[in-house]
Amino acid sequence: MKATWISVAIVLLLGLAGCGGGGPSKPARATVEGPIVEGSDPAKGVWLFQPAGTPKRMVIFFHGQGGPDEATPANHRAWIDHMVKGGAVVIYPRYEQDYASGVLGPAIAGVKTANKRLGNPELPVLALGYSRGGALAVEYAAASAGKGVPVPDIVESINTVSFGEQTHPTDLRPLKHSTTVALLVSDQDQLGTVGAGGLLKRLKASGFPGTNIELNFARSHGSFKADHLAPLELSPNAKHAYWDPTDALLKKLDA
Repeated sequence: MKATWISVAIVLLLGLAGCGGGGPSKPARATVEGPIVEGSDPAKGVWLFQPAGTPKRMVIFFHGQGGPDEATPANHRAWIDHMVKGGAVVIYPRYEQDYASGVLGPAIAGVKTANKRLGNPELPVLALGYSRGGALAVEYAAASAGKGVPVPDIVESINTVSFGEQTHPTDLRPLKHSTTVALLVSDQDQLGTVGAGGLLKRLKASGFPGTNIELNFARSHGSFKADHLAPLELSPNAKHAYWDPTDALLKKLDA
């Protein structure tokens, strides 16, 4: 739903909880490459997933801070495959293996590496971030202009924390005001609404229009618990709670 700054603040207080260049490659069937590492640091790299035929859109997936497994696509592979099947190129940059305070630079470098392999296609872009990656996706969108990387049209932050980049807070003022920023909050997230509230405060302070904020909730019911780790689940309820809103944003990209 669309949210003004006032309505977003009320809900949280209540605790209701592309770049130019040549055309993209067109493999005959879905492919995956990675980790692709440029330079000498094995902790940095990127995975590139391509659909069969001509891609319709691009998803840049920013992982959470969860150690070596989360720094690979393993925890999200079924979701990535779902998006690829729907015609999306998915770029999954690895900006750390355990914990690093400075992650925006490595994330941008990984996206640039993958985008070059694609031939710098002009595609509509969704930046999708989970947990720490939820804030990083917004920071990437703000910092990506002029960096030779795809600039997101839509950002989706799921179970976000307030900051992705820890070394220096990223200036969000360059974030295009035409960007849609969608926050998806789980009603039993162990971190509560603190992360989403902190990110919203940063957006407001940067002058980003509240009318371009979409606020959605993943709600627990029956045996399904919408907590911080629920986006990693593969149950029908989890897919409905997290995959379906993302699919709706991808359709919005096409429009």
